[in-house]
Amino acid sequence: MIDEMDLLRDLRDAEPVRPRAYEEARGALRSAMAAEGTASPRRARWSMRRTVGFSAAALVAASAATALVVTSAGTPGEPPAEPATGTGTGNPILTQLVAEISPVQAKAPGDATLVVRNKLPTSDKVTDYGADLFTDSGIYYWGVDKNELKKAVADKDGGDDVYKRPIAAALYAVKGDIDTARARMMAANLPAGEKLDFDVTHDKTLISKLKAKAKAEHKQYVPPKPLTEAQKKGIIDNRLWMNSTDAMITAPTNPQVRAGALRVLATMPHVKVAKTTTDGKPTLTLSNRWTFTSIDRSKSKGVDKLVINASTGQPIAMSTKGSDMTDVTIYYHTARVEIADIRAGKF
Repeated sequence: MIDEMDLLRDLRDAEPVRPRAYEEARGALRSAMAAEGTASPRRARWSMRRTVGFSAAALVAASAATALVVTSAGTPGEPPAEPATGTGTGNPILTQLVAEISPVQAKAPGDATLVVRNKLPTSDKVTDYGADLFTDSGIYYWGVDKNELKKAVADKDGGDDVYKRPIAAALYAVKGDIDTARARMMAANLPAGEKLDFDVTHDKTLISKLKAKAKAEHKQYVPPKPLTEAQKKGIIDNRLWMNSTDAMITAPTNPQVRAGALRVLATMPHVKVAKTTTDGKPTLTLSNRWTFTSIDRSKSKGVDKLVINASTGQPIAMSTKGSDMTDVTIYYHTARVEIADIRAGKF
């Protein structure tokens, strides 16, 4: 199983990742999880990926895996994902929730958010999925147990501030122009100043892989075809989902972040919202279906689900299910803390 923190360290001296690596990584990770028959302990940007900016696991997978392209974010028979503009009024359930949680509230105590992820809906016990610490300054720490998290904080052995931009995009989305908010959220995990590049016809990495595959199979090399409009829209939809849910999970106790991210998600017709119950409490389950086609034309399908509190929008659980993949649900147990207390082991 890929260890994301090890990969993060390995990436420090790696060359910059291409903009499309995010989408390719998402498919590659799912393929890897399918092959192993389980889901990675961390979202890819930390395993459910989404996993998270780019996740360490996603970046490495993107550089080493077979290229995959998002071909659809919807179910058969549904229209393709909407473009970046012309969003309309949005999902009424999410729009109403945004209105209820968007008023500015008093800042929560503490200077960081502790998130314990496990398969237990009613217990915050730290398991193999470890514990995350998202500091208000943007630095991220992870430990497989409390001692490891304490050591990571004490040694300042954390990730960078890749979460700042999705969070900033969400905060802007609370009251800002929705099309501008979508554009910012879509680009939230791209290097500053870079734009999303849809041109695969001159992608040297992809071309190299296609040539190697053709040679290995004793076939004639066929250059990559330009992405269709449906594929481009699917990529846009995918990025909006990934970055918006990332913002919510990395700042789960900030109602403004939740409101902004949900306002963006409300503009996506492929994100379905269902009223559900989790541990006896009212929740909403947001579902996003996806389809990937690899360079050998094989397809992988699945669905991501984010469960949130029906009144506050706070993330409760995330699951990913796909072709030949185990359906794994990870629950989030959050608390506001002081970094100094974590460093001292008082948690």
